[in-house]
Amino acid sequence: MRFSLVSATAILPIMATFSSAFVMETFHDEGCRDHSETVNVWDNSCATWPNAFSSFRITTLGGYDQRAYFFAPDNCGSLPTALISGYVDGRDTSPLGLNQCYYFNGAVANAVSSYFN
Repeated sequence: MRFSLVSATAILPIMATFSSAFVMETFHDEGCRDHSETVNVWDNSCATWPNAFSSFRITTLGGYDQRAYFFAPDNCGSLPTALISGYVDGRDTSPLGLNQCYYFNGAVANAVSSYFN
């Protein structure tokens, strides 16, 4: 079976929607002003590669029932010890909404995980 470039181009955005839990921008300061980097946190993974960050803003929501956990230092550790956690799927009860600035009350995170509940 062969796929044309047009069909591959049409399928890739759909696959990307299902393959990433959420995307966020990280910041050096607590007010989401001093941009550090953009981080894509994949489903059921622990991202330990981001630079340390003091605040973040979610720019792309994850799929239904995706939950994010933010940790320090350098690993994803135990879920109950997360600095902040919450659903990143856009539900009304989620403490983590789209395009809002969140910070860690003086702490610095450098690991993020995402799990499907």
